Amino acid sequence: MKNSPRQSFLVLLAILWMFVVVLPYYLFHHPFDQNNVLGIVSTLGDLGVVTLLIVLASALGHRVLRAFEFLSALEALVIQTAVGYGIIAFAVYALGFVGLVQPPVFWVLTVGGTLALFRDVRSVAIQARSIALPRGTRGGQLLALFVGFSLVLALAFALTPPTGWDGIQYHLVFPKLALEAGRFATPPDNLSLSNPSLVELLFLAAMGLKSDSAAQVIHWSFLVLTVGAALAFAARYFTWRIGWLAAALLVGAPSVLAVATWAYNDAALMLYTLTALFWTLRALETGKARDFLLAGVLAGLALGEKYTASFVPLALGAVVLFRGGLKFPSARAWRNAILLGGAAFALALPWYVRNYFLVGNPVYPFVFGGLYWDAWRTAWYSRFGTGLLNEPLQLLFVPWTATVMGFQGGEFDATIGALLLALLPFNLLKRTEATSSAPTRVMWFLVAVLFAFWLVGVAQSKLLWQTRLLFPAFPILAILAAEGWNRLSQIQTARLSAQRFASLVIALALGLNVASNVLATIRNRPFEILTGIETRQEYLARNLGAHFAMTEWVNANLPPDARIVALWEPRSYYVDRAMEPDAILDRLAHLTSLTEGNADVIAERWRQQGFTHVLLFREGLNGMLQSGYDPVGAVEMETLQALEQKHLQLVYGGAALELASWGGMPALADPETEPYAIYVLR
Repeated sequence: MKNSPRQSFLVLLAILWMFVVVLPYYLFHHPFDQNNVLGIVSTLGDLGVVTLLIVLASALGHRVLRAFEFLSALEALVIQTAVGYGIIAFAVYALGFVGLVQPPVFWVLTVGGTLALFRDVRSVAIQARSIALPRGTRGGQLLALFVGFSLVLALAFALTPPTGWDGIQYHLVFPKLALEAGRFATPPDNLSLSNPSLVELLFLAAMGLKSDSAAQVIHWSFLVLTVGAALAFAARYFTWRIGWLAAALLVGAPSVLAVATWAYNDAALMLYTLTALFWTLRALETGKARDFLLAGVLAGLALGEKYTASFVPLALGAVVLFRGGLKFPSARAWRNAILLGGAAFALALPWYVRNYFLVGNPVYPFVFGGLYWDAWRTAWYSRFGTGLLNEPLQLLFVPWTATVMGFQGGEFDATIGALLLALLPFNLLKRTEATSSAPTRVMWFLVAVLFAFWLVGVAQSKLLWQTRLLFPAFPILAILAAEGWNRLSQIQTARLSAQRFASLVIALALGLNVASNVLATIRNRPFEILTGIETRQEYLARNLGAHFAMTEWVNANLPPDARIVALWEPRSYYVDRAMEPDAILDRLAHLTSLTEGNADVIAERWRQQGFTHVLLFREGLNGMLQSGYDPVGAVEMETLQALEQKHLQLVYGGAALELASWGGMPALADPETEPYAIYVLR
């Protein structure tokens, strides 16, 4: 077609006309407002910061693990990123002790480190592109779709402001205090701040770079890595079909998925437990000292999450020692076990050293006591005798009770779904040819060790009735449950197949899981804050209710130099004034014991400590009174009432401290109407 002047003029005129109409239209009809732009930019910023940290972690892992042989790109990427996360955490640990906990420092080191490792970043990118995830049958494709959908939905929740109880009690309080002080300092009376803190140091990096939402996404990324580790483990020792089913069973446990969206550390402990087992098995195959060392490193990173993770290197050390059966181990076995255990406890040493210098006890508050601690608090914290030790029949049925009767926020504080328990017993059937060489005995041994110590806790104290404490075993249990489904192929008749029926049950359960997650998303509306439709304050007010209303009042009305002592309120993250939370809900009971209930002495002690205000969580106190096993009663109430009458002036909340009765138990009058009371200490 020839270009004539007339045609060119008409084209330009048409373009000009569309500009004249369309551009002014959108100047007056905005498709989105400034809040939408800021919300989306903030969300993308959180994702960008976490991506940057993941890239840096994987590059660091790639650099330090160059001498190791991996059987697949997926296996390499998971192990490298897991180790790289540990390196970043210990780098932040060093910054904390030299007083360089500053956002500019984090940005310089993160960006500079990524640029310095550019070759490793490029190698990791090539590695990631080469990952193959065979899905085989239609069933495998549907399982993969379920896993991906669940993780993406969970990511949306992880990007919202933190509301998880433990997150705003201590997981995020530790990095918040470090950022405020610019360094690590002696913590307030909150024993959880002295727990091993590897993931909290990653939260600190994310918060220094961007926000607490980015910190939650860091925890979510550990679940993604755990799914990758489960797939790699199953591909190596079982089959891809078992791997996809195991991944679906893991993310299909509602509380596992929910906890991964909060600023907790359970997903990290799952990852390091599974990868430590994975590499211990690899080390036993290769016999190389460096592989036992890496297995120990992964177990040591597990020790960076919880004290109870000490059972992981101990159990794996026993696997190495007694691989050949119950006979005296060889010198080589001793050497390998010592390598594994020594590496693990060397990586745990920084937590013990920190606690020794800051609170006077390497394993605070256990065994040796320490700052703020005494024998009375030890008895209170353990609550020995409130468990199921005297009810052995109920103890025997704990797996069933925790599965069927357990609820998030209720009994056993977890909803784990029915599929794990439903499928695990079928491991008693014969192995199939495809999985005849799978290390199921070692897997069951590690699960048994973790389960036994969890069960001991359940027997001792009702405070330990938390299925979440068993989560480190869940990835292994998911693989074993998938193997149980695989072995069901042996049970069939001409018309009936147990495996086919189990597949229908799995499909139904996972389908209900999808429906539940979609409804929860509709109900909780996470996308509103991610797109700026809802503000951070509105979201927190909607999800934290009276607690956030109280923090907003405190931040707006109390003077900047106010110091608050809390009673029955362990959460302090959103309070912008100096506040000492009631971490284990024992403050008044402890003071009552020390002073024989003398309100005058208690008030004077608070004044000497510089406290200006007292925060009472009335609803929390009522829960203690109603529980039936918490040692709070008439004596503590008399002390509290004496304090209120003689030394406290109410400035927030209006209900009187009157005892009533509810369900045959003592209770506060109308705690729901006035959940909080704040007093000036006169």
